[in-house]
Order: sequence, then C-alpha cells, then structure tokens
Amino acid sequence: MRRPRGVDALLPAGAVAAVLAVLAALVLPTHAAEPAIVFVDLTLIGALTYMFHRTARVPGLPPPTARFWAGMVYAMLVYTLGMAVDFTALLVTAVSGRAVPMLGTELVYPVAGLFIMYAVFRYPTVAHTRSERLRIGLDAGIVLVGVASFVWYFTVSRRWSPGHGWLSLSETLALPVVVVVAGFGVLRVAFFGTRLLTRPTLACYAACIALTGFATTLPGRPGAVSLGSTTLLLLAQLSSLAGALLQYHSSLSGTTPPQGAARRPFSVVPYGASAAAFGLLVTVVGPGLDWRRWGVLAGTGILLAMVTTRQLTALRENGQLLAQNRLLTERLQHQAWHDELTGLANRAYLGRHVEEAIERYTTTGTDTALLLIDLDGFKGVNDTLGHEVGDRLLCEVADRLGSVAHDGIVCRLGGDEFVVLAPLDDQDLAERLVRAISAPAVIGAHTTRVGASIGVTFVSHAPTGIADLLRRADAAMYAVKSAGKNNWRLSEPDKAPHLTLTQ
Repeated sequence: MRRPRGVDALLPAGAVAAVLAVLAALVLPTHAAEPAIVFVDLTLIGALTYMFHRTARVPGLPPPTARFWAGMVYAMLVYTLGMAVDFTALLVTAVSGRAVPMLGTELVYPVAGLFIMYAVFRYPTVAHTRSERLRIGLDAGIVLVGVASFVWYFTVSRRWSPGHGWLSLSETLALPVVVVVAGFGVLRVAFFGTRLLTRPTLACYAACIALTGFATTLPGRPGAVSLGSTTLLLLAQLSSLAGALLQYHSSLSGTTPPQGAARRPFSVVPYGASAAAFGLLVTVVGPGLDWRRWGVLAGTGILLAMVTTRQLTALRENGQLLAQNRLLTERLQHQAWHDELTGLANRAYLGRHVEEAIERYTTTGTDTALLLIDLDGFKGVNDTLGHEVGDRLLCEVADRLGSVAHDGIVCRLGGDEFVVLAPLDDQDLAERLVRAISAPAVIGAHTTRVGASIGVTFVSHAPTGIADLLRRADAAMYAVKSAGKNNWRLSEPDKAPHLTLTQ
C-alpha cells in the first residue's frame, strides 16, 4: 500500500493525534488531560486552516469561490487564536493551580462565527430578485430558530441559569453558537449556492456539524473530562479535515460539483424545522397539561399540519407550472436557434458565433475558417426519389458533417446549403468533408450519391460581418462548381493563414 504523502498525510496524522488525545482523557488527571486535548484540537484546526488556504490558492478557481475559501481561512485563524488563548489558560491553570478564565471561548469564538457568516453571505446564491432573497432569508431564519430552540433546551439551559451570571452564559453559548452558525453556512451554500461544494465534501461537513451538536448535548461532570464529548468532537474535527481534503483535490482537478436533477423551486427544510420545534414544545409542556389543554394542543398540531400540507400542495403545483414553462421556453429557444429538419444550428445561431469569432480576431488575433458547402446532385435525387428521401439524405449529410467537423459549429442555411465554422488547427478539414459527403448513402431501398462544392474563407479576410464572409465563400464555392464540382477552394489563396487549410 502506498503511504500517504503531502497534504494526504494530514488526515492519518490527525487520526493518530486524536487517538492520543482520547488516551490522555482516559489515563491522565483532568488538569493534565485538558491541555493535551486542546493541543490536539489546535493541531487539527491548524491543518484545516492550511487546507482551506491551499484550496483558496488553486489556480483557475472562480473569484467568488476563491474569496469564500479565503474568508474561511480568516475565520479559522480567529478560531485558532481563541483555541491558543484557551490552551495557554489551561497550561497556566495546570502549573499554578489557579483557575484562569477561558477568554478564547468567551470572546474570540463569537468573532470567528462572524467571519464564517461574512464568508457565507458574501458567496453568490441562486437568488437574483429581492423576493427570492427574502424567501431564502426567511427559510434560513426558520431553520435557525428551530435549531436554536433545541440547542437552548438540550444544551444551554442544562448548564446555565440566571444565577450563574452573563459571563458564564457567554462561555456556555460559545460552542453551540459556532455549531449553529457553521450549520447555517453549510445549509445556505448547499441549498442556495451555485455549486460550491462537492457532495462528499458536503456530507463530511454535515457529519462534522451533527457530531459537534450531539457532543454539546452530552452531560458532563464539573472538573472532569467527558470522554464521550471529547471523542465526538475529535471525530467532528477529522470529518471536517476529510471534507477539506476532498474539496481541495476536486478543485485541483477542476471537477465541478454535479448539477443533479432539477431542484424544487421551494425547500421543505423550513417545514421540517417547524414540525420539529412543535414536537419539542409538546415534549416540554406535555407533562404539565391536563386532558382539556391536551385537546387544544392536539387541535393546534392538526391545524398546523393541515395548513402546511395545503401550502406544500400549492407550492408543488406552482413548481409543476414553472417546470412546464421552463420546458416550453427551452423548446422555443431551441427552435429559434436550430434547423427543424436536421437539428443543426441555423443562420441566426451562425450569425451570433461569427460575431464572436470576429471579436476574438480583433482582440486576440485568433483566426477562424468558414466553409460554405453546397451539395452537388441533390436536386436530381430530390426530384427523382421524392422529398422524403431528399429530407432523409439531408439528415444523413448533417450527421456526416457533425462527425467530421466535431470541433466546429455546423449549420444549415437552408435547402442543400451548409456552413461549418471551424478553428484553423484542422488543416485537412475541407478535404475530409468532401470525401465524407461524396461517399454513397443508403436511404431505405435506394443508394444515393451526392458531392460537395466547398468555398473556404477566413474571418481575417472579412472582419466586417457575416454577409461579407458568406459572399466570399459563395464566390469560391461557385468557382469549384465551374471547375467540375466535388472539391473545395480558398476565396483568397494568397492570403491564407499560415499552417491552415491548404490545397
């Protein structure tokens, strides 16, 4: 087995460090185990920060994506600073025996959460209008409030009461708040972002958040290390590091997260969060209710379920209408840009790409060839064998053009005229097109044969527009027909670009 090297060695090294931290929690006294565990946490956070930095520096990364990972680097640096402050406090406590406040947890962690929120909100989403942004904000707010109610009941309220003071509340809230903020960030990017995270990376980050959230709910004894919480938090760190490694390799290889199936125009997550919050309410207040109040609570729950079902039904119908409208729009766009018989691009599509080729030539000097193709003998086939055979022959020619000029744009101008817009690195393209079209074609019970007269010109010959290009190619094509057909010719051979199509 090949030993991991470079950044790939970070994960196994982190796993070894995590095992050592768990062993320290098992065998060392609390005052010695706590600094050892925090040191391992600090090491793992440092590795995660380094991976975010490497990802942000990947060449060719889209600017919004690079800014997102750079923002996460700053957030992790702040988080690392807070952990270093706590590590120092634990060392001072272990050496002097005098308790030192965990100022990193109380003061620095919230700042790291703000950096995460900034990076997340700065990243572009699929929302473009004010109403879409409002809807996404409300969805995220519903989920946050629902999660916050669980965090309050199962974590904060078990460890803090008003008599403990507000500073103690800040320390109690620090980790849960960071978990909620990170969860919100992953949720926003996953559901409303523009393909930032790959699915394996998203799964690793979701596992990290779930493990951390569960760890905060486990009870602990004052002055003792909780083995369960420590193990879960270390696993969460490793899961996050694994996700960062996966994302780095995906960014390095240029892999784009899959688009997947068309998403619903609405999210069911806020409704799930609302249902979960109502379930928590029933759990909390249920033991103190008599049978009359239970009836009211049950009726309220049924009412909310019916309203939610009605809302989801309406949203689903709207989604179906939007999907049908999208399909119709795509069909109309395809018809506007493509030939109905052959499926090739049409004259309008050609005109747009010729304009792009002209702009590319004027700005970078990159030239493009235009080949105008007229079929020789097609009228005889069409007149003697019928229009159905003629149409099928045109489709066969279109397939052959596409298979030969696969790096170019193939268009049908109308009738038996075609155009290929191709780069100059395909030097014998015209010759191969002539051979491909002139090969016999079996159409039903008939074997037909047509030729191809091709006129070739270049954008550099007429960088003024498609009309001039087609005029020059048309003149070269008719010169081929006058000379015997089934061949090709340059419009201006003495001006042919270097290392291009040559006769």
